[in-house]
Formats: sequence, C-alpha cells, structure tokens
Amino acid sequence: MHRMYSSLSVCALVAAGPALAQDIALEAITVEDDSGARVYGDPVALDTRGVTRFDRPIAETPRSVNVVTAQEMLDRGATDVEEALSYATGVNAGQWGNDARSDWYNIRGFDPTTFHDGLISRQGFYNDVKPEPFLLESVEVLRGPASGLYGNGEVGGVVNTTSKTAAQDSPGIAQLSFGNHARKQIGLDVGGDLTEDGRLAYRFVGLYRDAETHVQHSQDDALALMPSLTWRPSTDTEVTLLARYQKNEATPDIQFGSIYGTLYDAPNGKKLESGYFVGEPGFDRFDAEHASVTGLVSHRFSEVWSLDARARYTWAEADYRHAWWAFDDYPTRYNADGTIDRTVYKAENTLESFNIDVTGRADYRLFGWEMETLIGAAYTRATYDSDTAYGMQNGPIDPFDPDYTGVTIGDVTDSPANTVEETGVYLQTNARWNDRLHLDAGLRYGMIETGETTGTFNDGAVAASDDAVTGNLALLYRFDNGLAPYVSYAESFRQEVVGEDAQGNAFEPTRGRQYEIGLKYQPAGSDTLLTLAAFDIEKSNLAVTDPDNPAFQVQTGEATSRGIEIGAKHHFGDVFVDAGYTWLETENASGDRISQVPSDFGSLWVDWRPQGGALDGWSFGAGVRHTGEKWDGTDSQRTPPSTVYDAALGWSQGDFDLRLNVRNLTDERVVSFCGTGACYMGQGRSVTLTGTMTF
Repeated sequence: MHRMYSSLSVCALVAAGPALAQDIALEAITVEDDSGARVYGDPVALDTRGVTRFDRPIAETPRSVNVVTAQEMLDRGATDVEEALSYATGVNAGQWGNDARSDWYNIRGFDPTTFHDGLISRQGFYNDVKPEPFLLESVEVLRGPASGLYGNGEVGGVVNTTSKTAAQDSPGIAQLSFGNHARKQIGLDVGGDLTEDGRLAYRFVGLYRDAETHVQHSQDDALALMPSLTWRPSTDTEVTLLARYQKNEATPDIQFGSIYGTLYDAPNGKKLESGYFVGEPGFDRFDAEHASVTGLVSHRFSEVWSLDARARYTWAEADYRHAWWAFDDYPTRYNADGTIDRTVYKAENTLESFNIDVTGRADYRLFGWEMETLIGAAYTRATYDSDTAYGMQNGPIDPFDPDYTGVTIGDVTDSPANTVEETGVYLQTNARWNDRLHLDAGLRYGMIETGETTGTFNDGAVAASDDAVTGNLALLYRFDNGLAPYVSYAESFRQEVVGEDAQGNAFEPTRGRQYEIGLKYQPAGSDTLLTLAAFDIEKSNLAVTDPDNPAFQVQTGEATSRGIEIGAKHHFGDVFVDAGYTWLETENASGDRISQVPSDFGSLWVDWRPQGGALDGWSFGAGVRHTGEKWDGTDSQRTPPSTVYDAALGWSQGDFDLRLNVRNLTDERVVSFCGTGACYMGQGRSVTLTGTMTF
C-alpha cells in the first residue's frame, strides 16, 4: 500500500508541471427538456456538480454519484433532505422515522458525512437547523469512502447540499404552499444585476412557514433569510458573499415507542397510530437558530492555473426539550395498568465553527493526456457544547388515550464543551486520454485533534490526536456507443472512539476501504443514464470488548457491506422514468447484520408531461418506494419490509405553475425500524399544494 501511495504522489507531482501544459475545457452534457414549464431548469442532473471536486458528466466519473436538483425536489414534493434523497439510488433515507431534530440516511450500509457548500456542516448532535429544500440548488451524494477528497469522515460517503446564490441566475419566483397538518409556507427567490455591466449581482432567497406535522401536538415553523452578492471584476474572477439566518421552532416528533403497540399488539390488544404522541404538550420542543457567513472565491491566473477558495463561519444553538417513552419495565415498557412512564430531558446545545478550503487547479496536457490536477489545503475548527438536565413526570399516562400530567425539569448542568480541530492537504489528478480513458488518482494527509474546553473558542485541552494518509484510484473507459466500464478503490478514516485499551494504547481512527466495479451507459447527446455498480466495503478498527479483559475494549472489530446497485434515468417520449434498486449483504463486528440497514431497497418515479393536445401543460407523476427487512444488530429483532406510494399532479401555464403532491398516498402505517429497545414510526400521508409565480 505504501508503494501505491508513493507512485501516485510522484505521478501527480510530475503531472503538475506547467511546461507541458495547455488549457483544457471539460464539456458537460447539457440537458434539453421541452416537457413543459420549469421553475428551476434541469429536471435531472447528469453532471457531478462538484461533489467529486471535478465538475464533469456522471457518465465519465468512475465513482457512484447522485445529484438531486431543485426542480426534482419541487416536482416530488420534498420538504426536507431526507425526502429529497428518498428516490436516490443507494441511499436509505429516514431510518429513524418521525424525527424533526435532524435528517437521517445511510449509504451502502454506513453513515455518510454531511457537507454544505463543500464544507463540513455537522459537529455534535442536535445543535443546528435542518437545511430547507427551498434554499438549495441541489443535493449531491458521493457513495463510498471519500477521505482522499474530504478528510476525516464516515465510510458511507458524502452528502453535500448546495445553496442558491447570486452566482447562479435566479428564476425570480414567489411561491405559496399549503398542506394538511395546517401547513402554510411562503417562499421568495429573486435576483438580478445591480450594475449595468453585470459585474455585480444579487440574490435573495427566503421563506416563512407555519405548520404542524402528522404527529399529535407537533410544530414545524421556520423562518429563513439568505441574501448573497456576486462580484465579477473580470472574466477571470468571481467573488460571492453569502449570508444565512434561519430559525426553526419545532417538536422532536420521535417517541422511542415500545415494540408492543408499534410492531406488535400492546397488552390491550391495540396498535398505536403512526402519529401518536407520548411527550408533554407545551414542553416538548426543538427550537434551533442558525447564522452563518460564507465566502466563495474563484480566480483564473492563466490558461493553466486557477484558484478556488471557500470559507464559512457558523454560529448555531438549540433549545431541546423532550419527554419520551421511558425504557423501564423492559421489554414491554408498560406498567401493570397499561400506562407508561416517561423520561424528561432538556439540553441547551450550541455550535461555533470555522471552515476553509483552498484549492489550486492546473489544466494542461502531458504526453497526450488531458490533465486536471488539484492541490489544496483545508482547515476546520469547531466547538460544540451540550448542557443537560433531567426531570420527572408528574404521573404516568395511557399512550392510547393520554391525559397529559405535566413534567418537572431539574437544573441544567454546565458541562465542558468539545473542540475539534482538523487540518488536511490533498492532491487529486484527473487524466483523460482521447476522451475515452479516464484516470482518477489522489492522496490526502489529515490530522485531527479533539478535546474538552471550559474556556473560549480558541482554548482546548487535547484528548486525542490522530493523523492518516488516505488515497483513491479509479479508471474508466468510455466507448463510442456510450458504454463506460470502470473500477475504483477508495479509503476513509474517522476519529470516533476516544480512549485506551488495557495496555494503555490510545485508540486509533477507524479505517474504511471500498472496491467497486461498475458500468455506465449514456448514448452521446442524450439524457439517458443507466448505471450498474458492485461494491465491497470494509470498516476496520472497530472497538469491541476485550476477551482477555472485559472491562476494556480492543480495536479488532470489522464491519462489511457488499452489494449491487442499479440505476436508470430515461425518457420514453413524454414519459420520464427514474428507477433505482440496491441489494445489500452486511455484517457487523459481532457477525450479525448491521443495525437499521435494509436487505434491499429501491424506488421508481414516473413522470408524464404530454406535449400538445388537451393535456398540454399538465404533468402527472407517480412513485413507489420499497424498503426491505431490517435487523437490530443482534439478528434477534426483525423489522418487516414496507412499501409506500407517492403521486403528483401539476399544471403550468405561462408564468404560473401549480403542483399537488401526495406522499404515502395510501396512508400506510410504517414502522421504519425496531431495535430490541425501541421502535420508530414512519410518516403518514402528507398532502401539499404549491403555487409558483415567475416574474
């Protein structure tokens, strides 16, 4: 392995030599769509949008990539990132069911790392807002380990959300949305030039929402303001300044219910409705506030060299209060009279972070190869704090007919904050021979330190310090008929276990590696994209109980995921089909199936936009989402498969677009996951009517 790293380093450094260079422009395929009015443009993306750091067609990328556009989110009625990814191949979204505290998804059996505008966005838990789809240009997914590109991160890959900014053309829209559960939302997306020469442009995106969810006694209110300015002093330079303020007032929604009453009958012979609520009205809340400033800079120095830089400062906090189904009286968790007890919890959570990533880019030719080489450095520092308190219920309740008794909360305990500091340098090269052979190679060195602090943002006591070198290597060959077979290898590392073994040795980061082979097919000039991938992922250095000293742990555990993914996007005349299916075989460190991960899952979305005739301007959409059986991590508790259906009806005329979306059309009662301790309910039927005016 060390030899491979050395070879890649030498090749990439030689490739950076400017003496043999000339400018190379990558031509992305442009999607032409005449199937009716579009608010945002492309209904489907065929380029990577930068999640691989090389902006190029997916069909020429030797990795598995999803890109969900703003238009797709609108067409399919996505109200959060979970729903936006519910039709993405290889992504299992919403495994925790009703949960307003965060978006949840796993990829190929493992968690991903979450980024926003190319910079890491999550540190700690429950201390920030969820991204609002109306503010997003796209949601991008890179499946599989990606530390060679992004540093310390999960083995599942990367999910990157991108903001709408003044660097893109605003459609100029006002949007009004109504739905069941008292949902009311208004959105505004406007922009344009501030100077006659077009060098200075602005954009403002904002929304206000007053809503509930299908969970009883719930709240889902939001206010978001996101202005941006883009300055182009020359054709070679672009500077964007983006500010974002967002405030959400919500309830946690997740209930941690007993398996009896959710998956199986309760002692009284009944089952709970999917929107049941065992919290405390007026107490349960997840009120989060976010403020951030982002700078994006690009500059071309010459035909060979250019620079891209991005930086963001974030401040966020959340007032989290929750009364949930207590875990006493296990396993039934009911009292003898059929009532239940509740755990009462409060947390005051904060987050402060600074991120910067600077990339130098060289475009040139070397011995007949068209080369694109990235040399970059990144830095992250974050402090997150959670001060908590527990309280008492004033009496048990009947979850089927609750008479809420009130709760009493104790004093909040001030705990030390956690500090994370990470530095990384990376080198990535994309080489193309005759627009047929595509070679990707890269290395990254990363160092991360974590610890506790009771002082200021700049103070911290280091509890763990780790570094790692990770790499990636991939090869793709594209034939004239559009077929493109590929092979790839990628690695990851993540500092996730802090402590020592019985011998006093500090735990090392977990490591991940993935082997992937695949085939992509996109006929020249078309918007058809068919993909097939087979992969083998291993996550090692997992901490398990030391058999010789059970009071300690030892890092000998491994988890694996092997699978096959199939994806298809194709137009049959006026009918567009987007389909995906994933089959998985997983094993955790104990030899059982990985918790929460379905054995298989898939989706199909069909969109019909008739051209001409009496139905011109109308659109009809239908979708199905299937999730296979899941296990609890010990192979003792099975969650059965589930299938839900979605539908959409749209009408566009001139500057007006009206769309009706229904998710979970039949109001299927879905148990999203059951562990041995608790069960989690999926969302019931949601109906949204959205009107958009373009001006």
